[in-house]
Amino acid sequence: MSRRRIAGAVFVLLTMAAVALLPVRRAGASASSGTPVRAAYFYYYMPLSHVDSLAASGFDRGVVHFIADTLRRSDAAQLRGFVERGARLGVEIVPQWVLDAPARMRDLGTSRRYTWGSGRIEAEIACPLDTAFWRSALLGRAEEMLAAVPGTRRIAVDLEIQHGSRHHYDAGPCKCAACLEEFRPGGARAGARYSGLGAYQRTRLTRTLTRLLAEFAARHPGVEFGVFDLDYDSFVHHALGLALAANRIPTADYCERSYSVAGGTLKGARSRLDALGLANADLIGGLWLKRFTPRDLVPAVDSVLDGAEGYFVFTTFSLWLEPLRLSGPYTLLGTQAEYWNALRTANRVGVARP
Repeated sequence: MSRRRIAGAVFVLLTMAAVALLPVRRAGASASSGTPVRAAYFYYYMPLSHVDSLAASGFDRGVVHFIADTLRRSDAAQLRGFVERGARLGVEIVPQWVLDAPARMRDLGTSRRYTWGSGRIEAEIACPLDTAFWRSALLGRAEEMLAAVPGTRRIAVDLEIQHGSRHHYDAGPCKCAACLEEFRPGGARAGARYSGLGAYQRTRLTRTLTRLLAEFAARHPGVEFGVFDLDYDSFVHHALGLALAANRIPTADYCERSYSVAGGTLKGARSRLDALGLANADLIGGLWLKRFTPRDLVPAVDSVLDGAEGYFVFTTFSLWLEPLRLSGPYTLLGTQAEYWNALRTANRVGVARP
């Protein structure tokens, strides 16, 4: 093994040893608020009055998804409007975006693309070891959100891939020409086996993200970095989790394991966060409205809160758009009024707390 690979392996081992010493906190309440998080996920183009509906139903957090690869002037104005409205009503607004950003990738002029298996090239997915892409799509997007609304204390990113045949970087290590050359300088060739490539890339990406997030932590001390499905089993998620822990950045895992089955799956998510040194991260279990009837929604919320620091619903867009226009993932198993009533009950609005 080369000195460079030995040094990288030592770096990761030291990082994991350091984060393993962090104190363990169990489920029940958010580290920052002391009460369970009750969040709604919705879209930036919805009216500001949607925050009123959330507040009236007992939500204390709104995760607002911004679609464009860059925060446009109109998007920034909308974000400020949501934040101001939420501040008056007790609903904290969390701007959220997807790391997958083809326009940014093309603007960088890089030729590196995620290449997996026997050479399958994802034309619109950036190479996961492209530092320039991470600086733009992770740090650049975070800076946009925080600049739009100074004082924002939480942001969130989704690592899901939306422009390729994969939903995550989960088909193994990247085998683009640049990655293979970095791993074995001068030795890349078609059809070759690259034993140890996966471990090498996990180490290298952990180092890269630790360095990038150190910059973020220095500029924005105490700002929470939320990640959707941070507990997912891929080397990209693993590296980001280790980097967040190494920099002691407040972290939240918006977990989709519970989307269709409620809280029974969250023990595995918590174990993975613990292994990454993120025992203090808020685990916020998701519930997909399409998968639950209004009657089943209340026990589902309670089930999630038994094993997590909060829950979020995907998505209250389904409770805003005209019912006849709902389709695909946004359809419901009851009326919108029935869901709002169930959510008020789950959030104990006007209901005596046990």
